[in-house]
Amino acid sequence: MTQEFEIEKKASDIVHPTNEVEALQAIKAREDLSGASLQGMALNNLNSVGAILRKTDLTKADLSHGLFINPNFYKASLLSAAVNNTVFIGGDMLKTSFKEADLSEAVLIGVDGEEANFEDANLRNAALVSANLEGANFTRANLKNARLASLNVKDADFTDADLTGARAYQVDWTKPKVPPAFLPESLVILPNWALAVLVGGFLGALSLLIYGMLRRRRKNT
Repeated sequence: MTQEFEIEKKASDIVHPTNEVEALQAIKAREDLSGASLQGMALNNLNSVGAILRKTDLTKADLSHGLFINPNFYKASLLSAAVNNTVFIGGDMLKTSFKEADLSEAVLIGVDGEEANFEDANLRNAALVSANLEGANFTRANLKNARLASLNVKDADFTDADLTGARAYQVDWTKPKVPPAFLPESLVILPNWALAVLVGGFLGALSLLIYGMLRRRRKNT
């Protein structure tokens, strides 16, 4: 469980972009956009490490086809936002609202989404892996053909969620407050050695990706 805390900062330390160019530059530079309004902004195809978007208003914003590594979306609002085909690796999504958002074919790996709101969200063909989704709200969420692996779904609410064609691995469906009406079929169970090889390969590729992004950023500065 992520510990909630308040951070007191001077107004001068908080960035409030007035247009999409400023917003993209600020996010890439890891500037603090806590509480900023980025409603409706086109922020697609964005690659970011450590973005600070605490309590940021991203209502109807376009964050599709992006890559966010260890972002902070604590209590951010992504109401009706386009987040399709975007990859999230790690990071804080505690109490983040994805209500009515399009997360189709998105990938969430290792995120802390405790008490996040996915009500009426489109998670069709999405992959949720090694995520903390304790107390999350999936009421009427579209999880058709989703891939769910190693999730904490304690006290989560799947009321009227559609998991048609979804598959799951290492998800305890006795833990949700309201489990799905139809439980997803199991993924193919791999032997431990195969899982270790896959995880090792993924971590290696991720390390190279992060190194390449940081090197490119240094060249641009």
